[in-house]
Amino acid sequence: MDLITSRTMEITKLGMDGLMDRQHAIASNIANVMTPGYQRKEVAFESQLAEIREREDLKDYIKGQNSIEYKPPVMDVFTGEVHKYRTPTLQEKAYLKSNVYDQFKPQLVTDIFSGSDSKGNNVELEREMMDLSKTGTKYLVLSNLERRNFSGLSDVIRGQ
Repeated sequence: MDLITSRTMEITKLGMDGLMDRQHAIASNIANVMTPGYQRKEVAFESQLAEIREREDLKDYIKGQNSIEYKPPVMDVFTGEVHKYRTPTLQEKAYLKSNVYDQFKPQLVTDIFSGSDSKGNNVELEREMMDLSKTGTKYLVLSNLERRNFSGLSDVIRGQ
């Protein structure tokens, strides 16, 4: 992890991307409220963010185990170095190098379970407006979190 990139900032960015996709889906639903046969769309991504967070937690656990689990000093015969800590397995090293953020892809799904009107349209304007408001509020919260992260980083750079 470098100075500018942190786990919180990465997950916040992905969350904001997912919320933006959700806003687009809601806007499409609102635009098609009178279109016969139109089925509303939703965007699902929260479970992916939870999985990314769990994978990052596992990475932190592996790093912690490899840095605090004491073993008696062992001298490497070839290099002469003395190893005092557990060394990660090849599988752990590969996992630590993997980028879990690349797996994020919000899913656009069609809502086939909501009841529809006589023309086959299942968009309810009130529901869409409520979802639009909730999504906007969540986006605002995440953008404020990002702003605070960058503000703290700016304070560090300026020496305050």
